[in-house]
Amino acid sequence: MGKPVASERTVYTVIGLVFALLVGGYFVYRISGVVLAFLLTILLAIILSAPVNYLERRGLPRTWGVLTVLAGIAIVLWLFGLALVPAVEMQSRQFAEAFPALLEEALALANRVQGFFGLGTRIGLNPESLSNVGRQVLTGSAVSTAAGVGLTAATVVSLAVVVFISTIYLVIRPEPWVNGFVSLFPAGWRQRAREVLQAMYHTVQRWFIGQLTAMTFIAIFWAISLSVIGIPFGLLLGIFGGLISFIPYVGAMISVIIPILLALISNPFDVVWVILAFVIIQQIEGNILQPIVMSRAVDLHPALVVFAILAMGTLFGLVGILLAVPLVAALQVLVRELWVQRMDQIGADPNPPPPRATPRRKRTGKIGRFLRTLQVKRR
Repeated sequence: MGKPVASERTVYTVIGLVFALLVGGYFVYRISGVVLAFLLTILLAIILSAPVNYLERRGLPRTWGVLTVLAGIAIVLWLFGLALVPAVEMQSRQFAEAFPALLEEALALANRVQGFFGLGTRIGLNPESLSNVGRQVLTGSAVSTAAGVGLTAATVVSLAVVVFISTIYLVIRPEPWVNGFVSLFPAGWRQRAREVLQAMYHTVQRWFIGQLTAMTFIAIFWAISLSVIGIPFGLLLGIFGGLISFIPYVGAMISVIIPILLALISNPFDVVWVILAFVIIQQIEGNILQPIVMSRAVDLHPALVVFAILAMGTLFGLVGILLAVPLVAALQVLVRELWVQRMDQIGADPNPPPPRATPRRKRTGKIGRFLRTLQVKRR
């Protein structure tokens, strides 16, 4: 009699969990704007806490530390605007003016390729529809229409203000949030809960530092490479490539499409140089820069990242795409610390998979000693 009762309880428990997940998912979907604001607040607070904590260790109160960090960010953005905004604005206007002609040449090239392979179907271009598209882009109606699909402009502004104010208060006084969350656990688990939160905190910080470094590296060297090759709008495309590299894997592929099209239109032989520059930059960023800055704490499987981007983009739009990777990185730490380690303590795998052999080259000289020092510090 005991086994049927236990099995029935298990079935009821599973049904209850599934029902709770469905209700919770529907609730999150209905208040997606609030959930998005909360996640964005947590992310920004973690990012700003690193320099504020450093200033606090130097003896500066947290309130003044937050003001100092915000002032420093404002100064950096102002200097960045003075240096690059005029050139980017000029190239943006030139690109908008040349876009119809570039599109016509691209379609003509596509028709020639189709004719060469004997496909027969030709791609036509309606000048009236093209002018309407250009007018929508210039007037911003397309942007407003896209915004109307999700949140209204007033809601976006209000949520942005709430996120900014909440982030400031959370960075100034993080203890009530942390202590309140930890107090939800039994007394014997609270130290472990603090350790898990600390691991998630450092993981997200390391991800941001690595992502910012990678974006800056890609933007600078992509702009220089395109300018040297002779691709038009090199500075604009370089900055665009750096910004869109925030989206892993997908962003890199999107950033190379426009330069390849421009190279095909102007000088098809330049496509080889564009692809070669793209591959070199991606190899340096992925195999040298990312391992040094981010280590293996944010080593996520590409398929997991792509599905996370799709899920977050479907739920929360563009901002959800930006939050996908840090959220998955934090969840990975949570699963590893709370579940995987516990499963490893229960017993050993009788047939574990063989470790993957990764050949390592011996590093010599000053650079080698520097990299070895970094690895020792991580351990």
